[in-house]
Amino acid sequence: MEEVIFFDNAKDSVTNFFEKEFVNFPPLLMSHFLNRFNDIMNYTEEGSSIRPKILFTDSIETIAKIMPKTNMLTVFEDSEATMFNSRLKSLLAIAKQDWCLFIDIKDSKISYGLIMSFRSIKDKNILRLIEENVSLRDRPNRINAVLARPVNFYTMYLHSISGNDLVVNLSLDKSKNHTFAVEVREFIDVTFSKLRTTQRKLDDMKNMYLNIFTNVLSDVNGAICVVVDKDYKDNGLFSDGIWLKEPISFSKLFTQSKSYSEEKLQAYASLFINMLNYDGITIIDNQGRIRAYNVFVEPNSKKVGYVVGGARKRAAFHILSTKKKDILGVYFQSHEGEVFFQQLNNRPKPIKMKTAEKIEKIEKPVIASKEKEPEQIQIEVPAIENKKED
Repeated sequence: MEEVIFFDNAKDSVTNFFEKEFVNFPPLLMSHFLNRFNDIMNYTEEGSSIRPKILFTDSIETIAKIMPKTNMLTVFEDSEATMFNSRLKSLLAIAKQDWCLFIDIKDSKISYGLIMSFRSIKDKNILRLIEENVSLRDRPNRINAVLARPVNFYTMYLHSISGNDLVVNLSLDKSKNHTFAVEVREFIDVTFSKLRTTQRKLDDMKNMYLNIFTNVLSDVNGAICVVVDKDYKDNGLFSDGIWLKEPISFSKLFTQSKSYSEEKLQAYASLFINMLNYDGITIIDNQGRIRAYNVFVEPNSKKVGYVVGGARKRAAFHILSTKKKDILGVYFQSHEGEVFFQQLNNRPKPIKMKTAEKIEKIEKPVIASKEKEPEQIQIEVPAIENKKED
């Protein structure tokens, strides 16, 4: 007897979210968006994954005026939604880094284009400006706007201008229900735990790292970043890699004087992303300095235990299994976009199971949500081993 499972719960929840958060959202446009929902989360161009940010609104000009140093580029204008798929395909490939794809919906036309806030890398990017801008939320004349942002191959994050959130998780693996914002903020706190500076400059540093790793999530196909103590001396664990003779210190670029070079910040941020995107592990310390890259370790299967995932994930768990005090934590990001940060004093327990137990009984789809947190749609079964090697 054949059993068929559909994702109707997620579909209904997305539809209901738009009905509540975006007055008179066109039904045809909603249908097109739902049909492309999975494609947007899994979009690739020339072998590279792209996780575009899509802003649905009816007031793109107002948003551009309110946001500081924000410009918009309108590319297409249509009288109806029939061209949605074609317009989306034309813009998805170039909606990278800090560019956000917008779809502006008026009574007589639908406009497609790109919007970006041209600010310092240490300032809030367009995503956070939209999510946190109180003046947009509290305007007497309501603005309709919903930001759709894929976090990985199986999770879409929806945020409305009124401050409500919906997280749609279509993964069959409950263990992959990680929230990027929570994981990366914990990682950044550990990364700057021993940097001595003013609170304002510390906030700038953390903000810059948050912008960098937001781009890493969307543009880098997998990464491991290990945080060590500022006085760390390698005893052989990370010997197979490239250690910098002098660590790259972002703090020196703008904490020793009142002025700083934005060009240098941007250049070194780009270099950092390139290191994270390169094969192997990138090592930084808890003063935010880049110490090494292209580092490899040989996982010990007996120590690590059974790990669901590829080589990159086994390497991350191997480092966590060392329990070394001067290794503080591991940031992991898979090719599919799974993200976690684990400190060594709070490391996850590897899965230990007999061969016969590796594939367990499939459960029925369920919806999991938590009070006072973004509503989450979770369709899940127990984890099975990934086919792709990370």
